[in-house]
Amino acid sequence: MLAAMGDRWSKKTLEFLRRPGEVERTPTLDVGAHATIVGRTDQGCVREKNEDQFVVASLERSMRLEQCGYPENDGQRLTDGGTGRLMMVADGMGGQQGGEVASAVVVDAMLSYASTMMPWLRAASDQAGRSLADGLREAVLRSKRRMQDVARRKGFDRDMGSTLTLGYVAWPTLYLVHVGDSRAYLHRGGEMIRLTRDHNLAETMVRQNVMTEEEAQNSRFASVLTNAVTSSNEELEVELHQLELQLGDKLLLCTDGLYGEVSERDIAGRLLHVVSPDLVAPCVASLVDAANQAGGRDNVTAVLAYF
Repeated sequence: MLAAMGDRWSKKTLEFLRRPGEVERTPTLDVGAHATIVGRTDQGCVREKNEDQFVVASLERSMRLEQCGYPENDGQRLTDGGTGRLMMVADGMGGQQGGEVASAVVVDAMLSYASTMMPWLRAASDQAGRSLADGLREAVLRSKRRMQDVARRKGFDRDMGSTLTLGYVAWPTLYLVHVGDSRAYLHRGGEMIRLTRDHNLAETMVRQNVMTEEEAQNSRFASVLTNAVTSSNEELEVELHQLELQLGDKLLLCTDGLYGEVSERDIAGRLLHVVSPDLVAPCVASLVDAANQAGGRDNVTAVLAYF
C-alpha cells in the first residue's frame, strides 16, 4: 500500500518507493517495535539558545489497577505490548523565548494526542488508517490553537511558531505528518529520497520554475516560511503521507540546521554505512558534528530510525 494524503509526491519519489527492498519482510516480526531509533540535538556554533525539539517514543496500551477484589494486585500495571513507534522534530521561531516555547508547545500537543488516542488505533484496516490520519491532522490544528493561547497569556509576539515533522510507525506502515521546512528522508537500497517538501518561499519559486533547486538551496527565500504551526490566524496546511516500510530502510527526520550545512549527497553517504543497529548512534553524531564543522549557523537536530 502506498498513498499520499494531501500534496502528491513526485513521479520519481513514487517510483523509488515502489522498488522492492534488498531484504524481504518477515510478517511475524514487529520490526517497528524492535527498530533502533536515535535522536540528537545541538545548539550549533552561532545561536545563543537551542529552539529545536525532538522526541523518540514507544506507544503501548496500559492500565493501572488501583483497587480490585484481589488486594495483592492493587497497583499492578497491565500492558498490551507496543503498538507503534513515534518520532518527531520541531524547529521553533519567534525571538526571545518564543521559539523555544513554540517548539515545546507543538511537541507537547502531539505527545498528548499520541498518549491518549494513538495506542488504541491499530492501523490494520483502511478505515483505521483514515481515522489515524484525521486524528493526526486534528492534533496539529489543536497545537496551533494551544500556541495561540500560550502567546496570548505570555505576551509573546504573534508570529511565534514552529515546524513539525513527525513519523508514526505501525509496522510496516509509516504515517508522516509535516508542516514547515524540517525534512524527512528515506534511505533504501543505497538511495535516498526526500519525502517532504519545504513549505518556504524558495521551494514555491522552484515549483513555479522561477529558480532551480540548486539556487533555492542558498537563496534568502529559503528562510521565509509559507506554512508553519504559528500563533497567527493564518490558515494551516498539514502535509500527510502514508507508505509501506521495508526491512533495511532508514528514516531520517531533521531540521534545516542539518541539511542547510550538509549536502544531501553527504547525508546519503553517511546513511549508506548504517548496516546494523549499533551504527545508528554514531551516524547521528557524525551528522550533527558535520553540520557544526561546516559552520553550525543554526540549531541542528536529527532523528534516525533503522528498521
